[in-house]
Amino acid sequence: MRLPKFDYRQPESIQEACAILLDQPDAKVLAGGTDLLVNMKHRVETPSMIVSLKGLRDLDYVRKANGMVRIGALTRLKKVYNDPFVAKKLPALAAAASSVGSYHHQTMGTLGGNLCQQTRCKYFNQSKWWRSARPLCFKAGGDPCHVAKKDQVCYSTYCGDVAPALLVLNAEVVLSGREGSKQVPLESIFSGVGKTPLNLEPGQILTEIVIPEQSADGFSTYKKIANRGSIDFPIVGAAVWTSASTGESRIALTAVDRKPVRTRQLEDFLKGLELNEETIQGVDGLVAKETQLMMSSIDSISYKRKLMGQLVKSALSEAMGGR
Repeated sequence: MRLPKFDYRQPESIQEACAILLDQPDAKVLAGGTDLLVNMKHRVETPSMIVSLKGLRDLDYVRKANGMVRIGALTRLKKVYNDPFVAKKLPALAAAASSVGSYHHQTMGTLGGNLCQQTRCKYFNQSKWWRSARPLCFKAGGDPCHVAKKDQVCYSTYCGDVAPALLVLNAEVVLSGREGSKQVPLESIFSGVGKTPLNLEPGQILTEIVIPEQSADGFSTYKKIANRGSIDFPIVGAAVWTSASTGESRIALTAVDRKPVRTRQLEDFLKGLELNEETIQGVDGLVAKETQLMMSSIDSISYKRKLMGQLVKSALSEAMGGR
């Protein structure tokens, strides 16, 4: 498949990139390109301009400073999971980064790009020819949502791997615009709206991921189930962080809703409880209540609900042995 025609800009600074995005609202940001370029070939995204960040080499780093682990948004996934501190102290992030697509995706894809990827749906992520057999869905520019059987709504699903791992690590992100930068909780950038999954202001770019070093004191893991070991997005993914000293647990899911989900009810249930087999076996029902599963993929809702419980229990069992 060929890419559609577009204008290409490669700014030399974040400020220049933000200015271009403000002047060209239809423009899209290119980081690694493993998500955007495929969507463009399928004509599900047809921006008039691409703003490439490849020249901004000062956004490629993993470093510790002032009690924080700071990772540049353009840091390749391979570099993230190969970093000694991440691999040893933040294993959930290392596991999530190493589970993205194939090895080639990991050498091209960036941490920021993986966070900011589009939501997915079996009616949206198809070729233009395939989609021409029925009315365009709401996300592709039409009216109906073929999943919800309603108009003016979109139930496409967020399927990124690294987001749940970073959520349980209490990560924050730095958003940069032409007027400056601000640091916000990672969870706040996800809108929960399928058509526009990110809460970014016009001209705003995610430039840095910030993880408190306290998150390195707990046990963390990320697990996913996909149809194939590489290339495929998760059918379900689950990240868990636990602390033996505080009795706190954090759990997040991906590929089960329009945004990555922190399971607050389940976390409250587990708080202060001894993490044992009896406790872990009781989580299934609570996990199912945390999400709004829809038939946006070929996998049934009952199957995904079952996988959610299995993954969370498996991760908590691993945490029980690791803390």
